Amino acid sequence: MPLFSYHCTDCDIEFEALLIGADAPICPQCGSIELDQLLSRVAPEPRVPEPVGACSSCAQYGGCAAGRA
Repeated sequence: MPLFSYHCTDCDIEFEALLIGADAPICPQCGSIELDQLLSRVAPEPRVPEPVGACSSCAQYGGCAAGRA
């Protein structure tokens, strides 16, 4: 189900609406249908951590204190 972002021109709020099929969005605050569709924000892809080498505790204690092999 697509999630769309809107700006109500009557009461000046922004909101998101989950629309199914030919449903028409309505402002949840004032009930107006005078809406501008906004560009929806896209969630960034999760960042994959880079492999970690020896940390400072490994050198300090002579072995991996973080449990890394």
